[in-house]
Amino acid sequence: MSTVRSLALFVTMLITALLLAPSAAAQPPFRLATYLTDDAGVLTGAGRAAIQSATGKLYRERRIQLWVVFVDTFSGQPAVNWAQNTRSASDLGDFDALLAVATVDRSYAFLVPNRVRTISAAGVDDLRRNQIEPALRRGDWSGAVVAAANGLDRGQPPASSAPLLIGLGVILVAVLVLYVAVRYRRRRRRAAELAAARRVDATDPDALAALSSGALDDLSRWKVVDVDNAVRTSANELALTIEEFGEARTEPFTRAVNNAKAALAQAFTVRQQLDDAIPETPAQRRELLTQVIVSAARADRELESQREAFEEMRNLVINAPSLLDGLTQQMVELTARIAPAEQRMTELHSEFDPAALTSVATNVATAKNRLAFADQNLGRARDLADKPVGGEQSGLVDAVQATEAALGQARALLDAVDSAANNIRHAVATLPSLIADVQARIEHAGTQLQSAQQTKAAHARELAGVRDVAKKALEAARASGSADPLGAFTQLTKADADLNRLLATVVEEQTTAERLNRTFEQALFTAQSQIHAVSDYIDTRRGSIGPEARTRLAEANRQLEAAQDKRETDISEAITRANSAARLAAAAQSLANDDVQSAQLAYTGRYGGGDHMGAMMGGIIVGDMLGGGFGGGRGGWGPTSFGGSSDGGFMGGGGRF
Repeated sequence: MSTVRSLALFVTMLITALLLAPSAAAQPPFRLATYLTDDAGVLTGAGRAAIQSATGKLYRERRIQLWVVFVDTFSGQPAVNWAQNTRSASDLGDFDALLAVATVDRSYAFLVPNRVRTISAAGVDDLRRNQIEPALRRGDWSGAVVAAANGLDRGQPPASSAPLLIGLGVILVAVLVLYVAVRYRRRRRRAAELAAARRVDATDPDALAALSSGALDDLSRWKVVDVDNAVRTSANELALTIEEFGEARTEPFTRAVNNAKAALAQAFTVRQQLDDAIPETPAQRRELLTQVIVSAARADRELESQREAFEEMRNLVINAPSLLDGLTQQMVELTARIAPAEQRMTELHSEFDPAALTSVATNVATAKNRLAFADQNLGRARDLADKPVGGEQSGLVDAVQATEAALGQARALLDAVDSAANNIRHAVATLPSLIADVQARIEHAGTQLQSAQQTKAAHARELAGVRDVAKKALEAARASGSADPLGAFTQLTKADADLNRLLATVVEEQTTAERLNRTFEQALFTAQSQIHAVSDYIDTRRGSIGPEARTRLAEANRQLEAAQDKRETDISEAITRANSAARLAAAAQSLANDDVQSAQLAYTGRYGGGDHMGAMMGGIIVGDMLGGGFGGGRGGWGPTSFGGSSDGGFMGGGGRF
């Protein structure tokens, strides 16, 4: 009985001990201390040596590190998730592969970073399923590791590089010869294009629009250098001329040089924008190149506008003796016309009412006065011309020009007397039609001024002033035109010419403003369309698109908002911003496409495509859901839902053995 009792007590104690005995140790993810970790205690000494030999060879020849860890279990986690967490905890890099094996769970994961180029994703799956997994099923733990290392180390060590270097040298020489030939042809072609471009009116943007981008670039570079040289030369000549003629006499030339410097500075500012590190779209580059050329050409034209007057002033001093002889001859001729002009005025008074002769009634007396003034200045000019060259050149120029002006006015006054009869008859006949024309111009000016208020035309105020002057001339012509038809005709003709000139300017401004608005609308539509398209693209594929594309899209939206804000104050800046938004949206689309293609390859390798892959791409299914619900524990990374992050960039997977 005691024996039975003792046996029962022993069985009870044995059962209790079995129940309380610890199970196989559950090992959570942890930081690996060495390349080979055997917490499950399954490796023999020979097995360790074989692993170290294979992994060492892999690192020496491929610089790929294979980390190996054996544990009892993966703590209930999917194999790939456990391996990824261990990779993260161990700070493994882009060329660190990991083979993790749970010997009790009979589960494993083999992860190879995408940066490893010795094997493809399909090759990793083949290696895992056909070599690693069969070895694990046989319990050949070290054989599985050696198979993984050898699979990553496919191929032989690099052969001698001498033949390759020779071949590359031959190719390099051939490429260099081809490059030199192409460059020579391109240089000749661009030289011909530049020669043709230099014949184009550089102040006309429409004429420049016909040039190629390369010709515009070359022309802009040549133009700024050429005009800069002209400005420097003119500035040096001006300094000498100021000393010789004084600041007052040379003020127009000083103003022209300063204006040219300002226009050239604007050209250099835009040229700097083209040469900086910030890229421009082809359309932006053409626009900036056109600005450079137009600004430089206007600077050149500013200098050219005063060149003739400048040379005349210098030549006047040099040719003063012969010039004064010519003025003396004119003085004699005009003085001889005084008596016949007085006789002609007597005849006119007998033919026309005195009121009709108001505009020429005092012409003869005024001509006498101008001739007397010319005679005084002519004598003074001769005295100054006889003196040695020094500081009197300014006085000589003033005296000569005063003489020329006085003689010119005297001639005009006497010519008016000679043609007064015909002019009066012409004025009487054409004054009604001229009045109608001026009235139409005034009404047209009013219409344009209303439009100019909307487009903020720069010359609108000047047009309003000229319109008011024309109104007064029109009122005077209607009130007293019959009494002095020639005077009324003269005033109306001038008013009509001024109105025509400013109306053309304002219309051109409005046309330019309308063109810029159309350009902005087109740029805005393009940017909005591209931003909307890439935003939808990212939204429906958010599970596979990284931060770069999203960053470009955010910046594109910011540039678009800036374009809309700048529309009223700076339409050119608004166009630039809109074009920048379109360019950034295009870059975002390109980056997003690359991300989607990479993700498709990764998901197909892991999950075999299908509806689940599409859900992953769209960010509907996250990695843990797919790892837990589909594929038997394979996978373990992918897009997450709102608020999470994603982890990826591996080939391979895991499973049971």
